[in-house]
Amino acid sequence: MDAIVSGLVLGGLYALVAQGFVLTYVTSRTINFASGEFLAIGAFVALGVGSWSWLPTAGKVAIGVLAAGIVGAVAYRLLVVPFARSEHDSRWLLSTVGLSYVLINLLTHAEGANPQRLGFARAEGTESLFGVVVNKQQLWIAVVAVLVTVALVLGSRFTSAGVLMRATAEDPQAVSLMGVSPRRVGAIAYALASAIAGLAGILWAAEVGATPGLGVHILVSAFAVGVIGGLTSFWGPLVGGALFAVVVQVGSYEVGALWGQVIGLLLVIVVLVIRPEGLLGRRMEAKL
Repeated sequence: MDAIVSGLVLGGLYALVAQGFVLTYVTSRTINFASGEFLAIGAFVALGVGSWSWLPTAGKVAIGVLAAGIVGAVAYRLLVVPFARSEHDSRWLLSTVGLSYVLINLLTHAEGANPQRLGFARAEGTESLFGVVVNKQQLWIAVVAVLVTVALVLGSRFTSAGVLMRATAEDPQAVSLMGVSPRRVGAIAYALASAIAGLAGILWAAEVGATPGLGVHILVSAFAVGVIGGLTSFWGPLVGGALFAVVVQVGSYEVGALWGQVIGLLLVIVVLVIRPEGLLGRRMEAKL
């Protein structure tokens, strides 16, 4: 039971990051493989304003989230748009991977590799959940993941921006004829996805400390979660996150941490074979 509950809680972190993948994929059919570094950007910017005693914690978090979102929109314009000129153009994959290496090296040279304590945005102590003691911060991250998911689902269905994002994914040429720029919609999606990654980075850094490699290992698990749940469904990351994290945690408990990760990745392969679009995803014409 311990492994199951801890897996469900940890899955919230993966789901939160995976929501960024869903946002960019359903809008532009691209994925930002530098998302892990956007966790670090959010964390370090928040760390930089952490000494501003006049600014409340919410303001510090907001600045970190906003900074990550702005960098994400710029990255989309400079490194995705020029390399995604057609549905079969996959150069954006290499450009975002290249951005990942650039950002992690810049952050390492600027901030060093040692963890730096954030000092705020942390829920202290533990909480009992179904008789299992869990870390309050990780539980808080899981709650935030659920809240973000609900907001994205409602926004995509009942707001004009959400309708435009879905329309852009379905037929960007028709959207253009309506006077709406698909690039602008894509930039908004990338900004929002990067902001969510920045939020995840701040909340996770409050627990483990801010480091340039903060999101490196999370990125792999988050992408696996996105694949399992489906990259075309905002509910997918929650389902995928819970399933993947529980399988990894139970596997780690039974046969060791290394094999737990292997079992988790085997789950990804099984889902791809049985249902390539993911458990909650729907078939779309892929970009690759």
